[in-house]
Amino acid sequence: MRSSRSLFLVAVLTACGAHHDLATPDASAPDAPSGDPCTGDVTRCSAGDWQKCVGGVFQTSDTCSATCSANLGCVACDPTVGAATCAGSDVVACNADGSFGAMMQACGAGTTCSAGACTNVCTADGVDLVYVVDEQNDFLSFDPRKLPGDPFVKIGTLACPTTQPSIQSGNAMVMPFSMGVDRDGKAWVEYTSGEVFNVSLTDASCTASGYVARAGGMDLFGMGFVTDSATATTEKLFTAGGGDSAGPMGKLAVVDTHAGMYTPTQVGTLTAASDFSPELTGTNEAKLYGFFPVITSGPAYVQEIDRTSGAPVGSTYPLGTTGLGNQIRDWAFAQWGGVFYIFVTTTDANGVTDSTVRAIDKATGAYAIVIDNLAFNIDGAGVSTCAPSVVQ
Repeated sequence: MRSSRSLFLVAVLTACGAHHDLATPDASAPDAPSGDPCTGDVTRCSAGDWQKCVGGVFQTSDTCSATCSANLGCVACDPTVGAATCAGSDVVACNADGSFGAMMQACGAGTTCSAGACTNVCTADGVDLVYVVDEQNDFLSFDPRKLPGDPFVKIGTLACPTTQPSIQSGNAMVMPFSMGVDRDGKAWVEYTSGEVFNVSLTDASCTASGYVARAGGMDLFGMGFVTDSATATTEKLFTAGGGDSAGPMGKLAVVDTHAGMYTPTQVGTLTAASDFSPELTGTNEAKLYGFFPVITSGPAYVQEIDRTSGAPVGSTYPLGTTGLGNQIRDWAFAQWGGVFYIFVTTTDANGVTDSTVRAIDKATGAYAIVIDNLAFNIDGAGVSTCAPSVVQ
C-alpha cells in the first residue's frame, strides 16, 4: 500500500493628507473643488491637485503626476506617510523633502513593493490552478472551471534526481508522495525517499529545494501552504504525519520556506480519527483543512485543522455516508473556489483499481463524484493560496 499526500489582494490606497483649521472644509474630500472657502495660507491635496488658499478660496497650484503632500506639494513620496516607500518594485527611503532616497530593499522574484515593504504577489502564470502528480510521474494542471469536461492538462513528466532509497513502509519504489504549491509559482514535491524538490509549473523541470530530507523528525507527510492571516500575502507550509507510513494522526508542523527555513517546527498533534494520516490544503483565509481517509468504519471526511494545535475545528464535511471501501491506494487533496477536490484511487479484491475525483461544496456540504475511471492514479495535489477561496 502506498499513499499520496497533497496540499494541497490587498490594494493599499495612500491618500494625500490635509492641513487646515476649523474654518476650512474637509481637505481630505476626494472631489473638493477649487473655490472652496479657506482662511490664511493653508494648503491641501484634492484629487491629486495641490491647492493653496489665495484670497480666501482654494485654488489649484499644481496637478501631481505621482504623490501629493499637503505640506510639500507634488512630490515623489510623502514623508509623513512613512520613512519607507515604493519606487517601482523596490523599497526606498522617502526623504524629508519628498524625494526618493537610498535603496532599502530590492524586492525579488514573486514579490513587489506595497506600502513600503516587499510582499508576495500572485503574478506567476497559472499560480491560481490546482496541480497534481500521479504514480507514473505525470505532472498535470487541474482547472475546475473546465468541469464537467476534461480539467487536466499534462505539463510534463517528473524526473527529479532523487538519491535516497524509499523510506515508506511496504513500498520500495521511490515515487511522489505529496506536494504543495506556493504563491511564487513553485511546486514542492515530496518523494517516498523523504526528499523534496521544487518543480516548475510550466515545464515540470526539477530543482533542489533546500529542504533537508527527514528534517525535524518528519519523515513522510502531507503538505499545504496557508496564509498567515486572512487576505495576507505571506504564507507558510504546513506538514502533517511524520512517520514512515501513512499511519493515522501524527504530528502537525510548519515550515517557513519563503524565509529559507527548511526544518519543520512541530506545532501540535493531530487528534481527528481516521484510518490514515490526512492530506492538507490551505486557503488565503488562513484556514488549514485535512482530508481524512476512512475505508469501512464510516465516511471519509474533510475537516478544518487548528494551525496552532492540530485539533479539529468545527463540523466535518463527509464524503457521502459510507467509507471509501476496498483498499485505498492513493489520495490527494486541494481546495479551489470554495470546493474541496479529493483525488482517490482504490483497489478491489481482484487488484482492479478505480481512480476518482470527488468534490464537496464548502458552503453547502454537497458531495459528488465528478470524475470516475480516471486514467491517472494521483498521489499528490497542490494549490497555492493565490487560488480563490469562494465559489466563483
